[in-house]
Amino acid sequence: MKEKIHYVIEAALGIAVIILFVIQFSGGKKSMFADAAKTDSIFVLGATMPIAFIDVDSLLANYTYSIDLNEQMTRRFENSRASLTEKLRKLQSEAADFQRKLETNSFMTRERAEAEQQRLMKKDQDLQELQAQMSQELGEEQLRMNEVLRTTIISQLREYNKSKGYQIIYGKKNDNILYADDAYDITGEIIDFLNRQVSSPATKTDE
Repeated sequence: MKEKIHYVIEAALGIAVIILFVIQFSGGKKSMFADAAKTDSIFVLGATMPIAFIDVDSLLANYTYSIDLNEQMTRRFENSRASLTEKLRKLQSEAADFQRKLETNSFMTRERAEAEQQRLMKKDQDLQELQAQMSQELGEEQLRMNEVLRTTIISQLREYNKSKGYQIIYGKKNDNILYADDAYDITGEIIDFLNRQVSSPATKTDE
């Protein structure tokens, strides 16, 4: 279950979180080479360019806030599943009892038997509707948490980049970047930076 939820978060972030994060220097009016002399992240032409990339899988697996959100969703999925399983177990027990009464002619009238059958059918329908409703609510909550995580990461990246001066930070997911020199990999640095930040109340979710 945890792997499934984590995959959902990865899929959402891999597309939208930090695929193409752009920050312009001084309103974007100066060239990258004019700005190169003002930051240790940019060097002369022919050397390191003012770009970097982050391994999204590694980020999500090691970013404390991402782990917390993933655990929250895992608990909610498990609680919902346990609740549905218990309701289904009770319905199956009632259905078995109904079948036993039919076979032993325990119902006093045919009308009583039909009424009990209708009650069980209605209960089964209600349970199916509840399952669909819970699934929709969990899906919406998953999307909300994904957006919270996305917003938090982008906000923190902007803060991080104020002292770094990157023009582009790519999100590396699977094979979307076929090759990149390790010199451009800032994943570890970003994970350390994010985990040092104290999440504001606005970025936290209710348990």
